[in-house]
Amino acid sequence: MSRLLVAFGLAVLLLSPSTARGEIIDRVAAVVDRQVVTLSEVNQIVELRLIARRDGEAEAEYRRRVVDALVAHLLRYRDVERFGAPDVSADAIEARLREIVARFPSEEDFAETLVRVEMSLDEVRNLIKRQLQVAAYVDERFAPMIFVSLAEIEEYYRNVWAPQRRSRVLPVPPLGEVRQASEIYY
Repeated sequence: MSRLLVAFGLAVLLLSPSTARGEIIDRVAAVVDRQVVTLSEVNQIVELRLIARRDGEAEAEYRRRVVDALVAHLLRYRDVERFGAPDVSADAIEARLREIVARFPSEEDFAETLVRVEMSLDEVRNLIKRQLQVAAYVDERFAPMIFVSLAEIEEYYRNVWAPQRRSRVLPVPPLGEVRQASEIYY
């Protein structure tokens, strides 16, 4: 009798309309060490503008860069967890949040986007915290091994950076006012 009930239950489950049509809930964008990056995660990063879009960047290029950044972040964050996450101040998190909100026409637009991507402000703060932890870890671990001379910086500024800005009709601030903006995830 119990076998009959189990068989009947399985038949009902397998023949029900929701399972019979094979509804797609999400798609896999990448897999990193058995950890899945879903298309919905990529869409959240894109919609919330956690990674700034480059001038003239096509949608497909931008999304590919977002996926690459998420993969790199997962690999780096694994090391952060293994060796201990650096402290990140609430002020640093809030400053980064203000940078992200400033990418929107208004705070209301940002709030509407949060609702659309089904994320809370605290979830965004947690993403920012992870990003800043990874950036701090990379700086602590690798910055002491890298030395770029002032002459190399000046040469890059004169021969690469400034001409690129001019060709895009963007202002070229003096070298002393320019600082490198690192973009390690989001």
